[in-house]
Amino acid sequence: MGRARVFPRTARSILTPTGGYLRGFTHSLQPYAGCAFSCAYCYVREMAVQRTNPYGLAWGRWVAPKTNAPELLRARARRRGLRGLRIFCSSATDPYLPLERRLRLTRGCLEVMAEHPPEALVLQTRSPLVARDIDLLARLPVLASVTVTTDREDVRRLLEPDSPSLALRVEVLARLRGAGVRTQAAVAPLLPCDPERLARELDPVVDRVVVDDFFLGDGAGGRRSLMALEQLRAAGHESYTHPGYAEEALRVLRAILGPERVVVSQAGFADLSPVLGAGGGASPPQCSPSGSTKTYS
Repeated sequence: MGRARVFPRTARSILTPTGGYLRGFTHSLQPYAGCAFSCAYCYVREMAVQRTNPYGLAWGRWVAPKTNAPELLRARARRRGLRGLRIFCSSATDPYLPLERRLRLTRGCLEVMAEHPPEALVLQTRSPLVARDIDLLARLPVLASVTVTTDREDVRRLLEPDSPSLALRVEVLARLRGAGVRTQAAVAPLLPCDPERLARELDPVVDRVVVDDFFLGDGAGGRRSLMALEQLRAAGHESYTHPGYAEEALRVLRAILGPERVVVSQAGFADLSPVLGAGGGASPPQCSPSGSTKTYS
């Protein structure tokens, strides 16, 4: 767990109705509160879950496992079923924190969903631990979305110092796709990179890519991303600290991957067509990300 302290707790509920930037989904599912990855750009730093946490610890320094998460989901499935639900897991934590290797709370929830499949599931993570659950994912209407924000390890170490390496993330995307699981790379937020090299690394391992930036993606026009923006300026990446900085990278990604495989921000995250088929999600986003308000995770 690194520097994060662990505070197990019993939750009252496990499915939270969604709205706003998660339009297209009916519920979010968080097997954990808090996070151990402590990414500098994480918008949750400025949200109530952090500002009102009872532990008095900085974001990335506490994790509260919801120890009864699988039991809560199973009770819901037996009582009302999960049919028709479109679930995002997870929007305010990572479902594959290092602690998951031992606690298996996310796996327990996936076991419930394998027995009671929802209409669609998006599993958002930056951890290669997701490959452990390929046996269950292969049975579900799921899009496995792995965060790959850059192709540069120096940038990853600057803003995501407690997160798995980029090579491991690309490798797990390849394993997932090779097992028949639909895959997405979440370039969210886009960090300093070589867009052409990033596109060519992702091309063989993903069904699609969703791109976001600090100003569209943090839900507050960049105000929740001030820590990351300051670190980028200090490191000499001034061009990545202004609205619209993602436009050129989007052009390159679309040229290499094809425009149909590159979606953007809120509309892109909400588009469930890879899971549900044509017409199954929100309308595809336009070529420019302007006007979108998706909050990245």
